Amino acid sequence: SRTPPLGPSARPVRLAHPRRPFPSGAAPLAMTSVVDTKVAIRTFKAALKEKGPGDASAAERRAAVDGVARAVKAECSPYVEDFFSCFQHRFALSSCTDATVGKMLKCQDQFSAQLLATK
Repeated sequence: SRTPPLGPSARPVRLAHPRRPFPSGAAPLAMTSVVDTKVAIRTFKAALKEKGPGDASAAERRAAVDGVARAVKAECSPYVEDFFSCFQHRFALSSCTDATVGKMLKCQDQFSAQLLATK
């Protein structure tokens, strides 16, 4: 299984730089969104104690999960863009290594853990 050549129309793809957190003109997630997420997590933890798991705390759980997902998506967007650039080019770019995926997963893991550790 031979990889086809990229051809003359292929342009090099520049990957996002970690110090440039919002490439492509993407707007940063508002600071209140992370604060709101932390509040939603605290509210969910309180609902678990008060109402128990299940349908009684489903709305609070949904709000916490949505908030964490949005915050992680915004925070880790440069790494996700790098990954999808590699994916679109079938990992044929010289900058596509195991580290590309590793950085994305590490960012998502660390940031979500930081949010979920909210007291």
